[in-house]
Amino acid sequence: MKVVVCAAATFGALLASYSAFRPVRDALILDGDPDQIPWLFSATFVAVLAVAPLWGTVVKRGPRHVVPIAFHVFALCAFAFAAVIRSNASPVSVGRVFYVWSAVFNLFVVSVFWSLLADLLGPGSARRLYGPIAAGGTIGTIVGPLLAKALLGTIGVAGIVAVSGLLLEVAVIGVTLLKRVAFVEDGAADPPVEGSALDGVRHVIGMPYLRSIVGYVLCTSCAATFIYLAQAHIVHDLLADRTARTDYFATIDLYVSIATLVIQLVLAGPLIGWIGPGLVLCVLPLVQVTGLTTLVAVPSLAALSVVLVVGRTATHGLTRPARELLFTVISREDKYRAKNVIDTVGYRLGDFGASWLGKGLAAAAGGALVAGVAVLGVGWIVLATLLGAGFRRRIKDTP
Repeated sequence: MKVVVCAAATFGALLASYSAFRPVRDALILDGDPDQIPWLFSATFVAVLAVAPLWGTVVKRGPRHVVPIAFHVFALCAFAFAAVIRSNASPVSVGRVFYVWSAVFNLFVVSVFWSLLADLLGPGSARRLYGPIAAGGTIGTIVGPLLAKALLGTIGVAGIVAVSGLLLEVAVIGVTLLKRVAFVEDGAADPPVEGSALDGVRHVIGMPYLRSIVGYVLCTSCAATFIYLAQAHIVHDLLADRTARTDYFATIDLYVSIATLVIQLVLAGPLIGWIGPGLVLCVLPLVQVTGLTTLVAVPSLAALSVVLVVGRTATHGLTRPARELLFTVISREDKYRAKNVIDTVGYRLGDFGASWLGKGLAAAAGGALVAGVAVLGVGWIVLATLLGAGFRRRIKDTP
């Protein structure tokens, strides 16, 4: 019980940090031309390629020790961005740099937290506990947008980013408490992760199970990017004011978080335990393909709001806990190395490719985009089915 409380509270602080500045990020980037967004995805992919090997090297010293250090580094970056944003120097350029940094923050920080959990909990415990832990994170995603909406008029955009840094420091305290609670019985040390920084890449390439996870992540990233590009153009055209855009995005995030919390508390745990992660992972392809088709037909704020709320609720409420469960049946080394490669490089590779592909398909014709999304959905569901079968095979051999 103590492990669940500590993990849920830590994840809540972590996601409150991210979700507080997420509306700011999405609003700032629309100060410029939304057609430039594919270049930002390209820059993000390059940044992730630089960070991933560094993490692979650092983790050799003992991953449980370096996770809070990584959180400290990102918190310091948040405080630095708050100061620069407050100075109002080169707002378009700062917004673009902030976007790239926040994209790395989102994937990297969340990934290493789940790596830590996968290390601390076996598949049996994870099946029971990932739902409540994820729900704790969702409470954080409710707190973040609420803070943004409540404080935006008082402390401004820069102040919201500074608050995010403070929340990340709270998460550092939570990680420290979580490690103490998890090892209260055996007092286990923090052994280093064996191997080199590139072993994660080699294992992902060499293991069919991990390759299937990569494929699923790429499909997830592609669909999310297609929707993000549509979102950028719709909001840019219909909401000219930065504050109005920030408030709109914060409102969407709030609705998503409330709906996700209900799904996680009521449905996620029983559903994953009953039908397994494979079938649960099939839900997101159906939802996202339907959403993308809707936005092509009805590019309005009302349609966008529904698509964002439903799609992101499915992502965070069902897909995230189901996908994280897949990593509990791999080796400890792969939980830190291979998982981080998949969650960062793999995801941003999908963003990078899909941003340019989506731009090309949208320029060709709406029908081309719909056809491409339909093909994506079929492959996505096939991968989900394969992952469910692979998980069932591996869990039989995992204590």
